[in-house]
Amino acid sequence: MTKKINNPSSRNLKENKKFDYFYNEWWDLNGPFKPLHNFNELRINFIKSQIFLGKVSPDKEFKGLKILDVGCGGGILSEPLAAMGGFVTGIDTSKKAISIAKSHSEQNKLKINYLCCELSDLNVLEKFDVIICMEVLEHIDNIDFFLECVLSRLKPNGVLIGSTINRTISSYVFAIHVAEKFLKLLPRGTHDWKKFIKPIELESKLLLSGFKNTFFKGSIFNPINENWYYNFSKNINYFFSARE
Repeated sequence: MTKKINNPSSRNLKENKKFDYFYNEWWDLNGPFKPLHNFNELRINFIKSQIFLGKVSPDKEFKGLKILDVGCGGGILSEPLAAMGGFVTGIDTSKKAISIAKSHSEQNKLKINYLCCELSDLNVLEKFDVIICMEVLEHIDNIDFFLECVLSRLKPNGVLIGSTINRTISSYVFAIHVAEKFLKLLPRGTHDWKKFIKPIELESKLLLSGFKNTFFKGSIFNPINENWYYNFSKNINYFFSARE
């Protein structure tokens, strides 16, 4: 049974202000969004693995697929998805981020439909093969409502793919104190530990919302070479997917 949520919004305006402060630096490969640029290769690898379920994908991996990138920011993930053939719509509640995303995609001659809106603002009749929410859940207020909005906008057998952060002592130490305050990999105040979510909690929410075939996989950042890798542990960062 699908759980019904009455809250009309999952948006947090304070979260917008955090990222708007750095809006001109979305495409600075050595700026505050460098960790996201470095994360892209592994993110795309996971997306492929969940769409094609381990099968060899064609050269134009996402050709013909309607893909929605929720919380797209400046378009760091939307652009490679479009370059690989996807019909990409990127949404974000930050006008400044969407402005940067539109400008950058035009410079690279990529056709991406960028919209400044919430997921709940999209026409529920428009359905997507894939909905992506990378590094989004830890920045929204109502995950239950968000998941309901995702499910209602997926095509039959469509897939939700995302990544987020576990709520553990390790994530408190490394994702906040080490990453933000010591190594300065992220701007201070990027994350609120209380909004992190444990995989078991997220799985429960996904199933209650009506999803099935949930999958979770850990990831880890190596500060020495600044690369991301899959990890057997989901103690800090992890990917997830679920199907309509």
